Amino acid sequence: MRLAIMQPYFLPYIGYFQLMKAADRFVFLDDVNYINRGWINRNRLRTPQGPAWFTLPLIGASQNRLICEIDIKTDDGWKRSLERTISITYSKAPFFADIFPLFQSWLSSASGNLAQYLSRNLQDIAAWLGLDTQMVPSSSIYPKGELRGQHRILDICLREGADMYVNPPGGRELYDASVFSSSGVQLQFLKPELQNLQLVSAGEDGPVLSILDLMMYNSQQSLRQAVSTFHVETACPTSSLS
Repeated sequence: MRLAIMQPYFLPYIGYFQLMKAADRFVFLDDVNYINRGWINRNRLRTPQGPAWFTLPLIGASQNRLICEIDIKTDDGWKRSLERTISITYSKAPFFADIFPLFQSWLSSASGNLAQYLSRNLQDIAAWLGLDTQMVPSSSIYPKGELRGQHRILDICLREGADMYVNPPGGRELYDASVFSSSGVQLQFLKPELQNLQLVSAGEDGPVLSILDLMMYNSQQSLRQAVSTFHVETACPTSSLS
C-alpha cells in the first residue's frame, strides 16, 4: 500500500492532487505547527498585474499553534471581497460559469476549524478530479507523542501498514531512505512533470498557480488526465521508476 502525507492546503496547485492520485491513502497532517505566510490558508491566482495572493483570514494564527487548533475568521466582508476578486479575474474564462458556483459554495462554507474546512474542501476537489484515494486527518487517528520529522512520518506509515511512502520532490532534503527501508518502507518521490501538461491558464506559470486557475480554463476531462501525468521515483542506490 502506498501512503502520502501532507499538510492541508487551500486550493493548492495541481501537483498536490497528483500526489493524491499516486497514493492509495492520503493523510492530512493537521497536527503540526501552522506556518506563517505559507500555503496552508492562501494561494495564488493570475491577474493582469501578475500573480497575486488570495487568503483565508484566520483567528489567532501563530507558528506556536497546530493547524488543527486554528479557526477561520468570522465573515466581516472578506468573503464578498474574495468572491468579487475571483469573479473579476476569471469572468471571461471558458469554464467560469461551471466553476464559479463551486467556488462560491466552498467560500460560503469557510468557517469554524481551519483543518476540518481544508480537509472537506480538498476532498471535494479530489472528487471533482475523479480521485478515489482514501483521505484521513492525522489529528484524529495517529497520536503524535514526542515524534518529530521523518520519525513521525515513518510511525504513521507503520501504523497504516504502508510498504511505500511517496512525497513531493522537496522531501529529498528531509528524508533518509535507509531509515525507511530498515523498517520495510520504500521511500518514493513524485515527479510531477508540469512542463508536459497541455493545459491553459491565465498566465504562463499556470501549473504552479492554484488549482482554481486551471479549473477555470480547462475541462474536467483534461484536468483528470493531467492529474495522472507524473512518475514516481524510488529513492534507492539504483533509482527506478514505477
